[in-house]
Amino acid sequence: MTHSTQFEKNYPIDVFIFASPVYWPDETKRKELFKKVCNELNLQTEYCNINYFDSCDSLNIATNNSDIPCIVIALSGGVQPWMLRMTEHRKHIAIYNAYLPDSLLSNLSGDLLHANAHPSSTDFFAYNKIRNKDIQWLSNTEELIDYGVAWNAASRLKNAKIIKIGETEPWVINSCRSPEAISCNIGTKIETIERRVLYDYYHNITNEDAKDEADRWLATKPELANVDSNDITKACRVTVAMHKLLAEHQADGLSMACFSMIGDIDTTSCLALSALNDSAKSIGACEGDLDAAVTLFLLKAMNADFVWIANPIIHPNNAIDFAHCTAPTCMGLKKLNYKLLRHHESGKGVAPEVVLPDALTATVARISMNTKQLVAHTGITQKQSKLPACHTQIRFLVKSTQDVLDHLLGTHFVLSYGDFYDQINRVASFIDFQFHGSKHNSNEQLTSQFSNLSDRLFSANRWHS
Repeated sequence: MTHSTQFEKNYPIDVFIFASPVYWPDETKRKELFKKVCNELNLQTEYCNINYFDSCDSLNIATNNSDIPCIVIALSGGVQPWMLRMTEHRKHIAIYNAYLPDSLLSNLSGDLLHANAHPSSTDFFAYNKIRNKDIQWLSNTEELIDYGVAWNAASRLKNAKIIKIGETEPWVINSCRSPEAISCNIGTKIETIERRVLYDYYHNITNEDAKDEADRWLATKPELANVDSNDITKACRVTVAMHKLLAEHQADGLSMACFSMIGDIDTTSCLALSALNDSAKSIGACEGDLDAAVTLFLLKAMNADFVWIANPIIHPNNAIDFAHCTAPTCMGLKKLNYKLLRHHESGKGVAPEVVLPDALTATVARISMNTKQLVAHTGITQKQSKLPACHTQIRFLVKSTQDVLDHLLGTHFVLSYGDFYDQINRVASFIDFQFHGSKHNSNEQLTSQFSNLSDRLFSANRWHS
């Protein structure tokens, strides 16, 4: 039995492409045009439901009534009535402006300008905007990919299942405590189980069962501070127990009342949650924070290759220090150095201190189920002298700490390397949440690892299983 496969699932988006015979009278050339546009945009049937329209009769082959967002591409003038008919009942629409210079790889955009594709696009956009419909203006392939990635992430989130182990810790005062509210707001199923269920799994796990996981932590010969191999093996039994629990319940992740667990079985879940967030098929949130668990899932569903819950230390000089004890130990295929210590607050169990990359673009985000809001801020990571706080730490330079404070939704942010601002904004639109955020104005950017929609939608091979 394995975990749920939501992180591997794709939810195709509808793409409607329109060309009028008035501007493209040769049927053979029209078909070649459709094919060429699809090839240049790398529109694959695995990720897109593609429909071509070149007459009123052709409109009957597709439905205009669906919850799936629709990307509309005009290749000529005179197609506005067809575009309206096919999107009349769509809640979410995007217009891709293929006539713009950066929208296609070849010089085909000039041919589309000559065929009057631009007034079709602007007229259609204005019509929907005036009527307060959710329509997005897409100007280049990066924005097109972002739109598809955001829909895929929102769909994965809607169909996800997260286990809530124990009750949310009492000091986590801004996290939603109602599984029903989460299911109602975004569709995610929250299954609540008592802590003893996990403990039953744990007590049935032997040291031998946890040996491979313990050996993985020790393989790099990390510095051990006041912990030994027995402590590590004991903590890794929690990892194995959590994996078995997720598999048994066919779940995508969990939130754990981790401080309560320390008193119950005399070890910590720090290594286990780090390992879950390092894996391709799961996430794990500490302190029973369901909002953080949902945020972790959302970022990983966007193919973020590093997801870390952290507490912010907010300074007045547009700098935030993030610190916490459950950091992953890899960023995609890149292994990060770490040492192993006692848990910062309890002095028990084992927790990692991970050396996080600096001088890179990153995004911090949090979702609030109670207020139906999403926040995201981009910034640049920076090394900083260690503070007397949780072990793993990194400084984060933002546009304005006041912006962060104005829309603070709780103390647990999720940090991921890369710029996910636009995708998170689009997800907020898809799930009908209010979005707030800020973008750092530095020119330093993390170069995208993905050149096409296929790589961006499915990249689980970058994680260890």
